[in-house]
Parts: sequence; structure tokens; C-alpha cells
Amino acid sequence: MLILMLFAFLAGFATVISPCVLPVLPAILSVSAGRGRLRPYGVIIGLIISFVFFTLALTTLVRSFGLSGNVLRYVAILIIGFFGLIMVLPTFSELFARATQRVAQLGEDFQSKTRPEGAGFWSGLFLGTALGLIWTPCAGPILAAITALVATQKVSFAVVLLTLSYSIGSAVPLLAITLAGKKALTSFPFFVSHGEGIRQGFGVVMILTAVAIAFNLDVAFQQKVLDVLPNLQIENNAYVENRLKSLRPANPNFPSPGPGPFGEDSVAAVTDQQLPMYAAAPNFVGITDWINSPPLTMEQLKGKVILVDFWTYSCINCIRTLPFLKNWYSKYNKDGFVVIGIHTPEFEFEKDLGNVKDAVKRFEITYPVALDNNYGTWEAYSNSYWPAHYLIDQNGIIRQFHFGEGGDLETENGIRSLLGLSMMKEPSMKTEIVTAVAETPETYLGNKRGNSYTSENKIKSNTTVRYTYKEALGTDKVGLKGEWEVKDEYIISQSNESTLTLNFMANRVYLVLGGASSLPVTVELDDKPVTLQNKTADMNQKGEIYVKEPRKYDIIDMKGAGGRHVVTLHVPKGIQVYAFTFGMEK
Repeated sequence: MLILMLFAFLAGFATVISPCVLPVLPAILSVSAGRGRLRPYGVIIGLIISFVFFTLALTTLVRSFGLSGNVLRYVAILIIGFFGLIMVLPTFSELFARATQRVAQLGEDFQSKTRPEGAGFWSGLFLGTALGLIWTPCAGPILAAITALVATQKVSFAVVLLTLSYSIGSAVPLLAITLAGKKALTSFPFFVSHGEGIRQGFGVVMILTAVAIAFNLDVAFQQKVLDVLPNLQIENNAYVENRLKSLRPANPNFPSPGPGPFGEDSVAAVTDQQLPMYAAAPNFVGITDWINSPPLTMEQLKGKVILVDFWTYSCINCIRTLPFLKNWYSKYNKDGFVVIGIHTPEFEFEKDLGNVKDAVKRFEITYPVALDNNYGTWEAYSNSYWPAHYLIDQNGIIRQFHFGEGGDLETENGIRSLLGLSMMKEPSMKTEIVTAVAETPETYLGNKRGNSYTSENKIKSNTTVRYTYKEALGTDKVGLKGEWEVKDEYIISQSNESTLTLNFMANRVYLVLGGASSLPVTVELDDKPVTLQNKTADMNQKGEIYVKEPRKYDIIDMKGAGGRHVVTLHVPKGIQVYAFTFGMEK
């Protein structure tokens, strides 16, 4: 446990040098310009206490008192803006001191502590408490595990210790920044002579920060900065992963471990009305938004047959299952069947509500979709796959599950079994049978999972490199030419002459693209321009693809003549390339 606490401390420390600290950094820096020698300590102590308390107790408070997390958040934003106003207007500061004296009935002692020239500890504590409520650090494995355990009401003493270790790790460098800034402002003559102006300037920055947080502009800014300063996570290792798993209480209703949370994939031929009973389905926890529906709970859905679908809109395997889900929802909804799509993002851009709404509209999904951006429900189900289907009966018990594509007849018969309908010999939607071939596997290009590059490409992370290679690409290998920068999740072209080449075996080629450019991505197949026969719906008549939004794009369609080929993409500057996926369907 001590080693895990050390990793939590280091993970918190690393958060401070990531973009996730940006929303609170202006307020932290403003403490340096504020008066009162104890104010920095008050802010940091308030931040630690508040972050630990609200991380562990906010879910319980919301459930117990019917509070809105947004209400508490807006209160914190008002406090931050209020302290910024105090720094800008000295007269307002005096009025605040007098008001707090009367309300709190603490007399001259409290007033002196809240005055700018006083020790400042209590005002700092007040500000730190507000910061702890609105700060959402980047969720690495440790913080994600804590969030999932809290959301599923599995808080233990070990979880409390981990949360405290994480917050202290974050607080130590923040305190160092504050004290160093305060020292600089009192040591250099220029800063000393312009102290009041600097203080008022920081007050303006705090007010602008509060406004930005209120309108979620800080989130958009963070997403932009992540392209330049990727998040640093040091807890991605087997030891931490295994120790975090041990914090989850074992469920005696689950069978012995297999590839999924309940043992081996349970989809099998359903020949009668009996399906095995596995466990009570976890609730939908950590959901940030709902589409096509108000927020739902498992309790509200009692009496219905539920299919929970874990998916993400750029996953080709998920996309290929959507027609079946939509068909089942349309066909059996009147009989008491509902599909709940749990959208758990694989890439950062898939967390954006607008992007998910666009995808839901594009795929014509009418059933409820929940945004599981923090992996709360994913963790509650101990899920590990896209897509993953969990079939739940009218009493909230998991009766069947399946990972990946396929199993359509078995899943539909499972639905019919729970609805009391007769079994089917063929699925209501037929899929074309494809001869099994050695299809190229999903191919990631970012540094975290990119392992298919030709040996001549010596990949370097987070720096622009001019790549080249001379030998012919081997089977399923990727080659880069021109200027590229390799990030954790994707690669980004740094020149309009950059090319990306892949040796593949498939009938269809898909590619997740993002970023922006006024120039198109052009595609060549076997060193020749793509012919009309092999063009896709995402191409114009010239065989060009304009990247207008981050999503999956159709790159090649062999029209049933799949085999071993080489595709080359000319990628203009600014375009991000995430991952190739493939299909053998016609």
C-alpha cells in the first residue's frame, strides 16, 4: 500500500506540470501578489481538504440531498471571481472584511485576518476550498480508479489514503510556485514599486478565469494545449494496475475470472427460456451528459429488458454493430426493450459533447446515449472492450454478455427469451458471410500503441522529425516520409509534403483523422491514384478527403476484391492521424 501511495503522490505531482492545472493556475499565482504571509498556506490547505472531501463525498451529497453538482461548482466560481474583485478594488476589500466580521461575529480578530495587510490564512483557506471544488485533474489510472470506486460507493480507508496522497502530491509544487512568486514580488525593486498594479492585474486574471470556467472555455483551452503539452502519467505500469484492481471488492456473484468481468464470453445458442443469472447490473455512474434522454438509473428501468452497449463513435467495430442495435430497439421497444449506449471515449476528442451529438445524429441513433467520459460506468462493469454488450433482465440482473462483433442471432434470441418470445433460427438482420483471411489488425499510430512502423522509421515522441525509409514495407507495416510529430494518441503532419504508407490485407480500410487544414488528404492505391471503383463516400470526385471533424473516415473500398495492397496518403500540415481499422465485408 505504501508503494501505491507513493505512486499516487507522484501522479499528483505530475498533474501540476500538465495542462490540467491551467484552470486553477491563475488563482494560485494570484496568491503570490496577495497580501498576508500565511495566505499561501491557507490556500494550499484549503485545496487539499476540499479536493479530498469533494472527491470522496460529492456523489453521496448529491444523492442524499438532491443537490446539483453544477450548483456547487457555480458557487465555487463566484467565490473565485469574488476574490478577484477584492484584489482589483481595495475599497471592496475593506467592505468585505467588515461584512465577514458582522456575519461571522468573530470581531476584530477575524477582521484583521481577512484584511489584505493581515496574515490572510482564513481568506486563503476560503479561496483554496473553492479551487478544490472546481479543479478536475487529468485522470490517470490512479485517479480514474478512485473516481470509479467512489462513484460505485466502494470507498475504503485505502481509497481515502490514495486520494490524500494524490492531493498532497499536487499541493507541494503548487505551494512551491506560490512561495517562489511571493519571494520574487518582495525581492525585486520593480515588483515592489509596482506591487499594487501587479496585484490588481492578477485580480483581473482571476475574474476572467472564473468567467472562462463558468462557460467551460477552460475545457476547450485544455484540449488545445494537450496537443502541445501532452499529459504526463507515471503510474502506467503493471504493479499499479494490479494493486488498483485489488482495491475493488470481489463480487461473489461473478464467476471465476476470464477475459471479461464475469468470466468467458457468455453468448451461446439460446434454445429455451432459461438464461444464466450472473449479478445485479451496476448503475450508470460518472455520466457527464445524456443524449436522447434525461438521466436514467437502473431503478427507473426496472421492468424492462436492457441492453447496455459500450461503444465509441470512431471505433469501426462499434459502428458495424450499430445497425443491429438500432434494428433491435425499433423492433422490440414496444415489448419493453431498451438499448442504453454508454459512450466511453478512446481518444480525447471523443469526450466532446458536440462531437458525440453529431455522431449520434449521423448514425441516426434514437435510443438513450450516456457520455462516460471519466470511465465511471466502464469501471463499474469492469469492462475492457469496444463494443461490449450486457443483456439485463426486468429485475436488473445481468443474464448475457458479449464482447466485440458477432453473436447477433444469440444476442437477439437472448432478448426474445427475456421478453417471453419464441426463438429464431435466423437473425432478423443478415450479414454477408466473408471467407476468413488474415486481415490486417487494428493499427494505432500514436506513441502509446504504435508498434507497426518499419524498422527504418526511428520514432521520436513530441518533436518534429523528418522521416524516410527505402526498403519495401513488410506485411502490415507502416512507413512515414516527410515531417511528422508523434504524440501519445496520434501523429500530426508538419508539412504539406508528408506521406503515410501502409501495407494491408483487407477489403475496406478506415482511418480516424482529426485536426484542420484547408488542403485535402489525397489517397493512392498501389502507387496509383484511387480509381472510381475504389473510391469511398468520404471522397470527392478527385479522390480527395477533406477533414472537417475528428472521426472515422472511409479510405479504400476494394468492392469485394480484397487482398494484399499498399495505400499511401499525402497528408497536409495540421492533420492528425490516429488509427487504421479494416473490414472484409463487401
